[in-house]
Amino acid sequence: MALAYINISTKQYFNFMCKTEFERRIFHDSYREFQKKSKVYSLNQRLHTFAQMCDYNEKAISLNYKLNNAVINSIEALENQMPNLKNKEGQSILFDHAEFQICSSDLMNKGAHVVSLTYTSPKLVLHEIIADALVLSYDLLEENEPFLLQMTSDLVINYERSEELVCS
Repeated sequence: MALAYINISTKQYFNFMCKTEFERRIFHDSYREFQKKSKVYSLNQRLHTFAQMCDYNEKAISLNYKLNNAVINSIEALENQMPNLKNKEGQSILFDHAEFQICSSDLMNKGAHVVSLTYTSPKLVLHEIIADALVLSYDLLEENEPFLLQMTSDLVINYERSEELVCS
């Protein structure tokens, strides 16, 4: 019996200290797109940081969406597997969607460019909690084998609902 139905989320940051090819693609592609798309908000290059652009014109927040379009192919290449979260057997946890966000950026300093992806899993069944590990399974997938997931500080658990016993 399920203790609860949950989603899990985890955030991955991308900056100039990229280690993997995937991280480099996200970093460089999003910065290149920031250089192109932010010109509308930079007031002839008088505003050069993302924060300044948003302070001056709140429509600059739409750059999150515009930059997302530049990295969507790299995200799709993950085939819905979180690159930064694995179960105890070393298998990647699946995600339903990934949300792109600009944390900071600067037209004059590529090193100040920091973006993130927040991955959110599909609905999971929480079967048990053993010390600092969760026993989970995917709710609607055919391969519904339970797996262990180690709790970490960057893991967010979104509670959906619990099963309740009904007495008559």
